Amino acid sequence: MNAARWLPPQPHNGRLHRYMESADINAAFRALFDPLRTAVRRGMSNPGQIYGIEMDPCMPGELLGTDWVPCASQGVDEPAALADPLRRHAVFGRLLAQRRPEALFAYVCERAAQRGAPAHLYLEIVSADGCYAAEYPIVAGRGWARRDLVDAPHHRLDPVALI
Repeated sequence: MNAARWLPPQPHNGRLHRYMESADINAAFRALFDPLRTAVRRGMSNPGQIYGIEMDPCMPGELLGTDWVPCASQGVDEPAALADPLRRHAVFGRLLAQRRPEALFAYVCERAAQRGAPAHLYLEIVSADGCYAAEYPIVAGRGWARRDLVDAPHHRLDPVALI
């Protein structure tokens, strides 16, 4: 047997997680859109939640799982307080500094309609390398759905690493 095979994995140049590739970000948005759309169609609302997303450490674009992160476990009493970007990014910085299997974190909340524009669901995905966001308009649903979510492209918010 090859002795090198049994060595522990090498860190990513001193990082806890490997660099996230566009395939990872795209996979995370795709994986979260369908459950969020189902919740919106059922009439549920979302004042603010955080999810951890575990990506395959070897294969970009392969999602291994998601985990809900209770806001209270991160020192946030009210989910609506996460609407403040500075507070939200402080929470993300703490989460990314912990030894966790999740390499991406997602923040999702429903924002009310403003001056003729429809309400929308805001989804932000954060890695140690940057932030990405999408705003999905919420429209009247058809059939059994009370409301529906319209797919929209995501864009990069912050090119600078959080930590």
